[in-house]
This record gives sequence, C-alpha cells and structure tokens, in this order.
Amino acid sequence: MKENKELKLILQNKLITPVYQPIVNLKTGEIFAYEALSRGPRGSRLASPDKLFSLAEKEKCSWQLDYLCRSMAIKNVADILGERKLFLNVDAKILYDKKFHQGSTAKLLRRFSLNTSNIVFEISEKTTIDDYEAFCAVLNNYKCQNYKIAIDDVGSGYSGLNLLAQLSPHFVKIDIGLVKDIDKNYIRKSIVKALTSFAHAANIKIIAEGIERKEELEVLIDLGIDFGQGFFLGKPHPCLQLLEKHIKKCICNAYKEKENFRMNTLLNMTIGEIASRQTTFSSDTPGHVILDYLHSMQEPLDIIIVDNGEPVGIVNHNIFYQQLATTYGISLYSNRPIKLLMHKQPLLVDYRASIEEASSQALSRENKHTYDSLIIVKDNVYYGTVTIKKLLEVTTKLELNRARHANPLTGLPGNNVIEWTMAHHLNSCRPFAVVYIDIDNFKVYNDIYGFEAGDSVLIAAAKLLHQVLSKQISKFFLGHIGGDDFIAFIPIDKIKEICELIIEEFDVQTKNFYSAEHRKQKFIIARNRKGKTEKFPLMTVSLAVLKIIDKKGLTSTILASKAAAVKKECKALSRSSYIVSECSGKNLLDN
Repeated sequence: MKENKELKLILQNKLITPVYQPIVNLKTGEIFAYEALSRGPRGSRLASPDKLFSLAEKEKCSWQLDYLCRSMAIKNVADILGERKLFLNVDAKILYDKKFHQGSTAKLLRRFSLNTSNIVFEISEKTTIDDYEAFCAVLNNYKCQNYKIAIDDVGSGYSGLNLLAQLSPHFVKIDIGLVKDIDKNYIRKSIVKALTSFAHAANIKIIAEGIERKEELEVLIDLGIDFGQGFFLGKPHPCLQLLEKHIKKCICNAYKEKENFRMNTLLNMTIGEIASRQTTFSSDTPGHVILDYLHSMQEPLDIIIVDNGEPVGIVNHNIFYQQLATTYGISLYSNRPIKLLMHKQPLLVDYRASIEEASSQALSRENKHTYDSLIIVKDNVYYGTVTIKKLLEVTTKLELNRARHANPLTGLPGNNVIEWTMAHHLNSCRPFAVVYIDIDNFKVYNDIYGFEAGDSVLIAAAKLLHQVLSKQISKFFLGHIGGDDFIAFIPIDKIKEICELIIEEFDVQTKNFYSAEHRKQKFIIARNRKGKTEKFPLMTVSLAVLKIIDKKGLTSTILASKAAAVKKECKALSRSSYIVSECSGKNLLDN
C-alpha cells in the first residue's frame, strides 16, 4: 500500500496512538505536566511521527493530522489530568490555519471539561519563521485566552534568542544536544547556565529535555533548572505514568544538597523571608475601590491583582494616579475593572529564591517596570510582596555582611567566622575533630592553566567538601581559610568515613580539570621556585586531622601550628592522604 493511501486510512480510522512523557519539577520531584506525543500504527511505515507529519505536510493535510493528534491526546487524559498541564506540539505553520483560529482546541476542552490554563502549546525553534511580527501576534492571541506557550529545542534551531526576546513564552525547553553529558562538558554547562539566568530574568520557566543519566540530572538541578524531561525520569507511555519513588528521592536529595550548600554560606536568606503580606484585589475590582484603598494607606503600595490565588497582574501606584490625572481619567476608570490598567506580566519570584537571584531578576526588567514590587509565590500561589526599597535595604546589608565575613570566591565563611566557631568548639564540653584541608600542587596548576581555571578548582573543591560532609553528618561547619586551604569541624566518630570519601571524590573530580595530555602523563612540567624546570604531580589533597578531647589551654594558634606539622607529614606521602593526630591541651603545651 502506498504511503499516501495509508495516511488517508490513518486519518479516516483515527489510527493514532497518543503517548505521554512526564515533565517533572526539579525542586519537589512532583510531576508538573505531560507532553503528548503521537505515534502511527505499530509496524506501519508511518509509525514514526517524523515520517507521518512529513507526509501529511506533503499531502497538504497537516491540519487534519494535527487536529486528530490533539483531540485524541486531550480525550484520553481528560478525566485524570487534574491540575497538571498538557503540552501539545504544534507546528508553527498550523497556527496560521484559519481552522486553528476558529477555536478548535477550546471546543475540545469544553467538551472534556478542561480549561485553557491546562494546555501548553509547544512550538519548535527548529521551524523557520519568516514573519516574526505576525507569528508573535498569533501566539499572543492564545496567551490572552490563558493558554501557555513553550518554545521547544532552544539551542538547536534557526531562531536563536530572537524568538524568545520577541515572544516572551511561559516555558523554554533546552535541546537534548546541550543536556547530553552536561556533567562532563564545561562548555555545555556554561551555555545552559547562561540560558537559565536569561530565562529566569525574563520570568520564563526552563525545562531540560533528554535527561538520561543521574549525573546529568544532578548538574541540571545545581544550575537551577525548573523542570526536567527524559528517559531517566520517565519514558513515553500510553497511560499517565507516575514517577518512580527512587527517582523522586534522587531529585529531592539533589535539590536539598544544593540548598544546603547555599545555606552554609552567609548569604542564606531567601526572598520569601523578607516578603510582607498586603491586601490583594481581583482583576474585576472597580477603579474607585483601588483609589479608596490607596488613600487609606500612609505610604502608597503597588496594587497586586490575584485571581483564585494566582497573581495575574500588578498596578504601579504612580501609573495608576497618572491615568486618573488624564482628561476624563476618573470617569473612565472609576467604575471599570482594574484589569484594564494592570501590567499582565508581573515579575513572579519563587519564595525559595535567594536575595541575589531576586535582585538580578528585578534589575533585568524593562525600565518602565524596574520599580514595580516583586510578587512572591510559594507553590505558584501568592505569598507576599517585596518592594524595591525593601530589596535594596536588605541587599545592601547582606552584601556588607558578606564582604566582611565570607570568602568572595566560594561564599563560605571566612577567617572571622572560623575564629568564632573555633572558640565555640573549644568552650563546649563535647570532643570534636578539626580537619585542615590543603590542595597540593595547586600553585603549579594555577600558573599553567591560569587564575580563572584555578578559581574553578577552588569552587569545585568547596562544593565537593560540602557534599561529602552533608552526606555523612547533619551538622557541621565548613570554612575557607583562603587560597587552597579549607577547614571543617566534624564529630570524632566520623573522621575515617569523611576523610576517605573526600580523598576518593577529590582524586576522581580533579582529573577533569586537566588536559588529556596531562591526564595521560600524570604530571605537569613547570618551573619551581628556584626557576628550574621540574615535573610536578597532578593535584592531590592533604587532610590534617586533629582529634581533640581534652581542650584545656588550647587556642586556635596552637592548633594551627600542630596542624601545619601534620600537613607536612601528609604532603611527604606524594598522594592524597590524611593523618589523624590525637591532641590534648596538656600534651601540646608540653611540646
């Protein structure tokens, strides 16, 4: 049978099988949405969706096939979708079809008791778009009907960032080519990090596609990706599959680790902690009610518009007064709904976002909205508001605190806090261990590869140390003395496990910072301090551990001196190692 006849039979007999792949929240491990994908008859030459849709375009029946796939995808899950969203792939060319404009999707949704807010139209960036203005006008029409828009394959297509800048979609999906082996490729990691920063600054949620390994997932969570999709999380299936428990646990643990690392720095406050609750209004509230409210306030605030718990707009109080001051302004807006004046794309910031992240997003807005308040949401529900004045006050205080007490490179507590922590441990009645951590041959690496690469090593070392400590114990202190020296305070019963794991992880991870040639050679040729050429081994780590029970007479200076001697013994071993020295105040003072 010829393929065109087979296509005709598929359309006539509705021989399409919809399958659904989960899109998972990378903070909570909950399924946020499903992407609907369509398959032709099994065993058919048109089983592949690429062949099926390519032939449909050639035979000029793309609309019929698209409608069939869309209707079956909606019909099969209408009763079980719940609050989750359904991503529907739509060819950019279909959007221009008059039949699409006639509300075909809306009719389907009404028939199956779903809302437009459940649906996300997913447009591929691989599609060539000739007229951006017309294309964006079409999509904005659907956005006004409360549909959500996602741009697929970002990073692989023709459009680049131009489409994102002009359209302002609700979601962007990073192409699988950037996600694959991201844990092994620093360039891909840097690109995804930049895309994530751009998306969040533009109030766009970002989805990573093609996640196939745990290591990829962990890197994406660390970079702040909002949602994930891929075979590791769940394969396409005719039924709506739930996330496996071990996958959810993996996501929650990785996100918790990321948060714990940030919480170990001094800039640990979230934007939600400084948010204040204020009266909100629905979009149908008449203008005179808003005016009365503003008159009752000692200090005018922006008006937050919330419908069914979800923030949908903001009205800057200055702009509101300006509109009323125009000719016929009061008569025009007093009895009309406030939605006519509200900004419909306010900046929504997650409760858990750091002060730094929130500040960055606020400053990335259009100039006319720079001074609008930030709307804080928790689990997508309105939580509170932060004014720009409040944000500046807190940011200034935190930056001063950070400059005074934290290492600027790693964000870990610096020497002042280390001294306070040491004094606290020495004054307490409990025994403890202090681990002095030194990266061997770091100076040579820094000289050969440059300061930027050296900084990357120090940042990676800080994260590695924090990861190891948090896996082994719930309460610990990790500080950055300076350069390649770190310090940790840990329980004495965890010394062996922690030190061995630090060495194991360090020896594996540091190899990634060297060229293939240096990894093969296992050494670097460089000049020593006397100017003579010498072979230097690759970086190792020395751990000088002081196990302290009797604290009488001990000071941080005495301990640092003892640790220096122990570190010297470690370095003499020419490999990653740790040495534990039992210390008491009496013995050290006698020495």
